[in-house]
Amino acid sequence: NNRTRTQKPEQRSRPFSISNFASGRHKSYNILSITSNSLNKSRKLIKMPSTPSASSSTIIRSAFPPMQLPQQLNMDSVLSKINAYLPAKMNFVTADTKLISSRRDTTGSDSTLEGANWDGVDVNIHNGRNSGEAIKLNTNGFELMPSHVSDVEINYFDQNDVVKTYYPICEDLVANALRDASNTSANSNFTVKAFDHNVRSTRSTTERTIENSTGATIQQPVAVVHGDYTRVSAPRRLKDLALPPKTNDVLKERLGENSLLDPTSVEGAIDGKQRFALINVWRNIQKEKPVMQYPLACVDATTTRFDNLKTFQIHYKDRIGENYFACHDPGQEWWYYPAMEHDEALLIKQWDSFGGLARGLEEDEKGEMCTMSLHSSLLDASSDATERESIEVRCVVIWDAS
Repeated sequence: NNRTRTQKPEQRSRPFSISNFASGRHKSYNILSITSNSLNKSRKLIKMPSTPSASSSTIIRSAFPPMQLPQQLNMDSVLSKINAYLPAKMNFVTADTKLISSRRDTTGSDSTLEGANWDGVDVNIHNGRNSGEAIKLNTNGFELMPSHVSDVEINYFDQNDVVKTYYPICEDLVANALRDASNTSANSNFTVKAFDHNVRSTRSTTERTIENSTGATIQQPVAVVHGDYTRVSAPRRLKDLALPPKTNDVLKERLGENSLLDPTSVEGAIDGKQRFALINVWRNIQKEKPVMQYPLACVDATTTRFDNLKTFQIHYKDRIGENYFACHDPGQEWWYYPAMEHDEALLIKQWDSFGGLARGLEEDEKGEMCTMSLHSSLLDASSDATERESIEVRCVVIWDAS
């Protein structure tokens, strides 16, 4: 049921230059389960070292498909177009895919996925650094923000430190972004609360662990095109935040038996009387190293159609969560920000109750409030880097009643 195909390159020419961005080499990296067929094909076109033998390296396989290089990869072509876009292979599901499901344990690991038919498609990821200020969180679903944190001592691998020190930074960042985006007629009175986070690293888990964890473990980058919430799970998650946190919630120690959100405000948001949004703050946590491999790419929300979304049900011990996986559509427009620094943050809208898709439309309306941005990590064929460490903090926003 798995297949691979290539999308014709889009012709875009945008000037951009980052020193040392494209090296022309690529090292194989087995932790993310890059397939041997893909590697063998790519070695004919790129100077690549051999894959370590099974006896010298342990391959950690996930429930998700591996990151792969584009099928027709030519480094001369890649490097000649890198200023405009990056060719990459993205993992979609096929149009005939129905319901997808898995079981997730307390560490955040999934069992084998059921019902997913994978469709690897070569697409062009456009360079967001060429867009100026054209890409906005409210209307496109994501936005790169300056966010200086280098002078703040934060141990991103200590859950308590992240909650105490970094959560307030993320709340302020989201609040400032939303205030800047509001106009005189918009309701600019809202509450922002950070409530959860994931730390991701391509290093071995024996090298990195989460201190003071209530159950979370270090995750690897996800190489599947997805959205974090659905029409069902977004309001359900909001309801959960109006209840006392569970034992393994990161805010349990801080909140005790209190809820993060006011139940009355949540009820108003669920009933459609108040707007709510779920927004992720994504950051490179290596102070001295920009992200040179496995960057995160986002889809312009105005190019996503509801009929291309497939529900992924995650069965926990005590509840069922939902994400969206996506089918490929030639109209989808992909963007990424190369070489993201520690003092930059990518805000990604995971759900907005005022967006067109959230309100039952087939797609978000251009220039209007969008619902969410599909996203995925990717394998960058232009880079010889093998490492990425990042954190995404989940924030909830509820606007006051008008």
